Amino acid sequence: MEDFIFKDGFSLSLTDIEKDCWLRILNGSLKSKDPLHNPVVANSNTGVVNMRTVVLRSVDTKNKTLAFHTDIRSGKWNELQQNNDISWLFYDAHARFQIRVGGNATLHYNDANADKAWLKSNVNSRKIYLGESAPSQKSAIPTSGLPEIFENSNPTLEESEAGRKNFGVVLTKATWVEWLWLNSAGHRRAAFYYKADLSFETSWLLP
Repeated sequence: MEDFIFKDGFSLSLTDIEKDCWLRILNGSLKSKDPLHNPVVANSNTGVVNMRTVVLRSVDTKNKTLAFHTDIRSGKWNELQQNNDISWLFYDAHARFQIRVGGNATLHYNDANADKAWLKSNVNSRKIYLGESAPSQKSAIPTSGLPEIFENSNPTLEESEAGRKNFGVVLTKATWVEWLWLNSAGHRRAAFYYKADLSFETSWLLP
């Protein structure tokens, strides 16, 4: 299959593009100001598609996994228990790259994966799990749902431990990736489909 001629005489093979996708996603997990740090995830349950913006928390480029954190009382956690199909959408407006990742989610709550993620979380991140009521509950007033004492201040590390019981990790094992480059001269699009051994089949697609 022919290389894709990029701009200024620079070419990328499909293998190069797949690698570049994962490196960009990895950077998104490491840098809070990276354009890929806050992707949108989508899932479906009982015929309804739901999309949410999340924080990309971790990426394993070798095993093709990526993860976000959430409250285990949330709608998305409950939905993924029923149907674990999930997809991610990343977009870099400056580079004009769109990356979509699809796969199967596994939910981690009372295990080593969740414990490790919790230990790496700072108190500002842990704070959101201190709400006494589950997300999406109706309220008579606009509210964060947090105890009043933490409305304008962070908990101590010890105080934040109360939120551990509400904390979970959603880990996605990628089964496919799609890359799209938006270009005024003509868009380009490619797809990658992973096998059990993490090798992949690939092809160019019409944009």
